Amino acid sequence: MSHHSDENAIYASTDSFWEVGNYKRTTKRVEDGNRLCDDLMKLISERAEIEKMYAKSLKEWAKKWTNIIEKGPEYGTTEAAWKGVLIEAEQRCELHTHVKENLINNVHCSIKQWQRDNYHKSMMGQLKEKRDIEEMFKKAQKPWAKMFERVNKCRADYHNACKSERSAQNQERNAGGDSSLSPDQEVKKSSIVVMHNNMKVKKLQDRVTKAKEEVAKGKEKYEHSLREISDYNPKYIEEMTYVFDKAQESESKRLVFFKEMLFATHKCLNISNDPSLPRIYEEFHHTVANADYEKDLKWWSNNHGVNMPMNWPAFEEYSEEFRDISSKGRRLAGGQIPEGAITLLNQRTVGEDLPEYTPDLHRISKKGVKGAVSGGGDVTLTGVKGGPANHTTTSAQPASKSADNNRHSAISDPQDSQEAGNPFDEEEEPQSQNNGVSGDDDEWDYVERTYDPNKPGVPVRALYDYEGVEADELSFKVGDVFDKLEDEDEQGWCMGRKDGHVGLYPANYVEFA
Repeated sequence: MSHHSDENAIYASTDSFWEVGNYKRTTKRVEDGNRLCDDLMKLISERAEIEKMYAKSLKEWAKKWTNIIEKGPEYGTTEAAWKGVLIEAEQRCELHTHVKENLINNVHCSIKQWQRDNYHKSMMGQLKEKRDIEEMFKKAQKPWAKMFERVNKCRADYHNACKSERSAQNQERNAGGDSSLSPDQEVKKSSIVVMHNNMKVKKLQDRVTKAKEEVAKGKEKYEHSLREISDYNPKYIEEMTYVFDKAQESESKRLVFFKEMLFATHKCLNISNDPSLPRIYEEFHHTVANADYEKDLKWWSNNHGVNMPMNWPAFEEYSEEFRDISSKGRRLAGGQIPEGAITLLNQRTVGEDLPEYTPDLHRISKKGVKGAVSGGGDVTLTGVKGGPANHTTTSAQPASKSADNNRHSAISDPQDSQEAGNPFDEEEEPQSQNNGVSGDDDEWDYVERTYDPNKPGVPVRALYDYEGVEADELSFKVGDVFDKLEDEDEQGWCMGRKDGHVGLYPANYVEFA
């Protein structure tokens, strides 16, 4: 019979979605979506960490080289151009820090919130969304799965009946053609043997007949089960498609959301669209363009070259001298002067009628704390006025770079000044006026502080408004541009020139223009 075949070769698995249980690949996609959320968050956080470390490296590099440049031999506008490279690094540091914050606050947090809203774990750790979609698939596939199982059973029964039929036919054929006896022996066969053979053949014939009947019945059942499952296939396809569309809809939400997050990542990382980026390099270019070698050479000539002022030797008359002395260093607790060397500060003429000492107009240098006397350093007597002779004394100590920066000198006890400030600023002024002291020294001191050295400066821009408290301070508004003449001192003050006026200003109120 042509329908006889091996059972194992009848149906080869196609691994189709429609086969029983193959929907699990679709339900597993729910778990994969949850895991992909974790992976994307990890990707974003690692990139944010890279931005953070890059910003940190830029900041440390700029700090290191700022210190090297400030202590190095470079000067003037060219030094400012060097620092322009470091300013660019600091601004890029801020930019990449902003990128890192946007990645974490906008992208990473959005993914985490979306994952929390769309994936819910049960007490057993299984995702609720996966369990729900699996139950829907099972419900849609259950009737068809039973029919498919019945088809497989009927097919197996039919094929077994076909095997039995073939086996019975072979036995009947072999029994009818048995040639184990010779012709002489066949003549001598008894009637009993003949009867026995006839009965055996008849039994085999009955077995063949019964096997054919089983084959017919199995074929009928098999065909019936196939017709039944074929009739149910449209409904099965409809119900499974409905559940599958539900799963596709859920997955489409994830894919669309991930696309949005990847666009958000692109927006964070694409710093070319940041309006601050071109401004950074415009300022950088402007700083480098402001480097003027002629100004730098002129400044060097004025400060270290042939244009420097010089106290040329001149004839001086001899006069008797009176020596003032001062302790070198701080007083000890209790007002005691520490043991050690005594320094000659200045000299003055001695006469019979000594002038009454008036410490008027002696002020405290603004290079110290404004409004108070610095707690350390030497005490210096700068001059004595009064009587018939009025001599301005000359300090016996040599000039130094730090002394050049001092705006005023004063007499004060370093210990007492911490609490009382300068006692001569307010209390002694009325008395000095009564003694006939004029304001010439104060005017000369002010002119010296505001003298324009005519050296090149570095352009700076005001970040805040500042109103000068004293006459030797600059006043400016936000956005004003003027020249910085000297670097910041240890107290945070710089010397600058604005509209032809030279004075002091707080260093942290400006930035490089």
